[in-house]
Amino acid sequence: MFFEGAEKKLEIMVSKKHQPLTDKPRAFWEELVDRCEATILSSVENDKMKSFLLSESSLFVWDDRILMLTCGQTKLIKSALHFISHVGAEEVECLFFQRKNEYRSHLQPSDFIEDAKTLSKIFDGTALRLGKMHSHHTQLFHTTKAYQAEESDKTCELLMYDMSPEVISFLTREDLSKEEIREFFGLGELFSEFELDDFVFKPYGYSLNGIRGEDYMTIHVTPQETSPYVSFETNLKICKKSQVILHHFIERLRPRSFDVMTFNCPTEFDFGQSYMKTIHVEDDLNIGYNVHFRYYNKKLNEPEKVYRYKELI
Repeated sequence: MFFEGAEKKLEIMVSKKHQPLTDKPRAFWEELVDRCEATILSSVENDKMKSFLLSESSLFVWDDRILMLTCGQTKLIKSALHFISHVGAEEVECLFFQRKNEYRSHLQPSDFIEDAKTLSKIFDGTALRLGKMHSHHTQLFHTTKAYQAEESDKTCELLMYDMSPEVISFLTREDLSKEEIREFFGLGELFSEFELDDFVFKPYGYSLNGIRGEDYMTIHVTPQETSPYVSFETNLKICKKSQVILHHFIERLRPRSFDVMTFNCPTEFDFGQSYMKTIHVEDDLNIGYNVHFRYYNKKLNEPEKVYRYKELI
């Protein structure tokens, strides 16, 4: 069974006219999510933000911005257009639309260039690719109107591929519980102060949101043999803390390869002797973000084995 785990990502910051966004009713967010052909499964909130767990990934809402991630064959661009039409393009202070390279991009309802062209009809913006087109990369469209991000506005993404056979075997058990997956990931060690909201999909797959004040973290697991993928993302402000967290997940999941993408977090990550960095791209966006994209491969210490398909694809 194939499922595209790689996320599309939308972030929109709005003017004070539409703040606080957290006051909008649940029906508004249900409609926004419905536009990309997903649904809200559950939600948690505190006095700083709201978090919605989706049938395909996550939605986070603060007073001044939204962050939406969707996977599978969702049409995130339609949610973007719906939100823009509601607040008005002139009230959007900054917008990011990001798409990661996919396992089977030909199955998607649109590609990045199509989506970027749609947005460029509404905003002055620029589109860029970080990484190599026929290897790991991410593509990003962002507005270029006057905006300056605060230095504390940080994001760290860890995107892991082809986890070890033992990990895949565990994550594809059909009787897995939330508690077993939380323990496997060691979430109690790292995020004891976060309020967690998670869901186990059938026959397998897992999503989790966590919030603490204005901080968020999210994990999405697609353990299918045809498209093994696990993502982790957070806005924790301390980059050194992010490195500890990344090492934690790499050691637990033992991926064959992974990407690290950061905004305003220039820390040079060190993953020891087991991995080599094969791509590193840096760019300073003119709206206050320094962005890094890194791709790591596991060093092979033994010959590759023949892969035998368990099902025809």
